[in-house]
Amino acid sequence: MDDRKPPSENKDSETPADGAASSGEQGASEGDPPKPPEGGLTAEEEREAEAKEDLSLACSPLPKRCALCNGGEESLHGQRELLCFDPASDWPEDLAAPREGEGLRPAEEGGDDLSRIGFPDGVTAGELFEPTGRCWAHHWCAAWSSGVERQEGPGLSHVDKAVVSGITQKCGHCTRLGATIPCQAEGCPRHYHFPCAAASGSFQSMKSLKLLCPEHVDQAVQMEDSRCMVCDGTGNLRDLLFCTSCGLHYHGTCLEITVTPRKRSGWQCPECKVCQDSRVPSLAFWEGLGL
Repeated sequence: MDDRKPPSENKDSETPADGAASSGEQGASEGDPPKPPEGGLTAEEEREAEAKEDLSLACSPLPKRCALCNGGEESLHGQRELLCFDPASDWPEDLAAPREGEGLRPAEEGGDDLSRIGFPDGVTAGELFEPTGRCWAHHWCAAWSSGVERQEGPGLSHVDKAVVSGITQKCGHCTRLGATIPCQAEGCPRHYHFPCAAASGSFQSMKSLKLLCPEHVDQAVQMEDSRCMVCDGTGNLRDLLFCTSCGLHYHGTCLEITVTPRKRSGWQCPECKVCQDSRVPSLAFWEGLGL
């Protein structure tokens, strides 16, 4: 009689093909804490690595929104590119610390529409700054803001301070928070977002980065760049359109355009609009001003 073992017994007694030990030979009893894999990281080392990765992602290549106008990266109102700005050396580290449940929020859907410019009441620094103190802002939104200083070349400093001041300042046009561009008329308390400044009919001088609100726009007659490029006169200053690319002005009547707030914001003159793909006129103008 054949005394060979049944196939099932042979299968149980054989060593696995890959040489792995049985569960009883793995050396750790049930309930023991798992050992880190050989050459792996401990839990503390993993936490440190994650913290370093978080810092390296500060001001990531996917910007959230402008901390001054609330617009997104694809600007529709002539604010130029969205840039990342470092905090000043005396930045208070706890200022941008988010409260529980709070964090840097993405731009609202349709955030480039004029009705979405600015921030609602109750906006906090924790919603506008990254934990490192860095923030995002459009070039023109920052350059025109009170307190921001130009460095050598196109650089700007103290943008973070402008953002903080804007948290408590309402725009004279849209009445939402984040307005940091003041009217230069003596004693005028009005401030504006960059897109709202044009929409409101304020006078803007690209050469001096100064603004006069609609109530004081008549004072612009003293500025050398207040003349219309068609009629070469100041005429009705409230009818002037401001080109957000080259900074020149045109009367709506001279161009046979009915001026509205939506047309004013982000408006480009005929020359810049034709050449906006190459952007030669606007770049030459900015470089000439050192902006």
